[in-house]
Amino acid sequence: MKNKLMKNLSLKILSVVAAFLFWLVIINVTDPTTVKTFYGIPVQVLNENVITSANQVYEIESGDSVDITVKGKRSFIQSLSNNDFEATADLSELSKVNAVTVDVKLKKVTDSAYDLDAGSAVMKVKLEKRVTQKFKVEVESQGELSDNYELGEMTAKPNILEVSCGQSKFKKIDHVAVVVSLNGESEDFERSYTPVLYDKNGDIIDSSNVTFSSDTVLVYTQVLLTKKINVTVKTSGTPAAGYRLIQTDFKPESIRVTGEADLLKRQTEVTITIPINGERKAVEREIEVDKYLPEGLQVVGENKTISVRCDIEKNGKRAFVLTTSDIAVKNLPSNCNMEFADNESKWQVAVSGREAVLKNLQLNDLGAYIDLKGMEVGEHSVDVQYTLPNGVKLKNKIKVSVVLGSQTLNTDGPTPTPEPTLQPSQTSEE
Repeated sequence: MKNKLMKNLSLKILSVVAAFLFWLVIINVTDPTTVKTFYGIPVQVLNENVITSANQVYEIESGDSVDITVKGKRSFIQSLSNNDFEATADLSELSKVNAVTVDVKLKKVTDSAYDLDAGSAVMKVKLEKRVTQKFKVEVESQGELSDNYELGEMTAKPNILEVSCGQSKFKKIDHVAVVVSLNGESEDFERSYTPVLYDKNGDIIDSSNVTFSSDTVLVYTQVLLTKKINVTVKTSGTPAAGYRLIQTDFKPESIRVTGEADLLKRQTEVTITIPINGERKAVEREIEVDKYLPEGLQVVGENKTISVRCDIEKNGKRAFVLTTSDIAVKNLPSNCNMEFADNESKWQVAVSGREAVLKNLQLNDLGAYIDLKGMEVGEHSVDVQYTLPNGVKLKNKIKVSVVLGSQTLNTDGPTPTPEPTLQPSQTSEE
């Protein structure tokens, strides 16, 4: 038996070695060794309390991610992803130059041989003194509620937050706020929001390495059903002897109110009374509308006051407000069209005469017009002329700017003469 084993021993050993080498060749051909680099592996910071316990904060200057090169069998390398690696920086090992080596390891369990290489990965940090201060929480909103609804009170809880961060970042803080997102709500709601730091320009400050006494703020948002109602302004009393009330102007002409549904349903307008007894000049008032609303209703929105002006003038004089639509156009050249340089302009026209005549005088009785005879294409300043009734005299002159253009198409006929308004707009003479 021994002789059989020892027979041709060298040949047998050679066969085994050859078989092993052949096996290695087959393995390396079908699953060769390869190298792959995985980029941007985030570095986890360990033992931050070493910094915070010294009343300091840190800012990462570099090394918050690392690239890892892996060498191993192709089948194994292809099975890896960024999530299979762990990179850490232990701040308890921070050097005098505020740097720490980044350690990397493979989290995935395997029997396959491999090599990891992260080079000389280092995380560098900047240390600075921690500052702590309390800030009022401001509540802001973005988006829209459902139609006919307005924002009521927005209450934050907690309404004061303690903020801790590095000194350089602290100097940038202007205020702390939470932003309530609106998306067509029609009833009160309560939600939690993350506090945000803002600088004096309203830009968001990065909140990394910032701690708040509470990570979230609960905001109760009141949503109010509203209704648009008209405003009516009346006067009481009479001006001084020899003076008269010409007209009463007010803005806005409508407001939004909120309250119980049945009260809103009944309320259609609010009436404001302005006393003018014994007045000799214009009366101007800023009126708080809430004082004129029934109990249970209140004004919402920006317009909470009404601006009122009662124009009063001495008898024997009248003043009218003239607009472009009150001015007729005469002798417009047939090859031109005409526009007023500013269609929104208004002019005050003052006239004098016998009280009996002025009493019933209307704006269209003035017969305001402009004469464009002989004018060419371009911009012109033109005197407004009048056809006044007997006994009425003009007290001031007005010029208007008009623009004449070349009329290339004549299919629609000549430019029509604007019709004057039927009712006068009257204001006091300054």
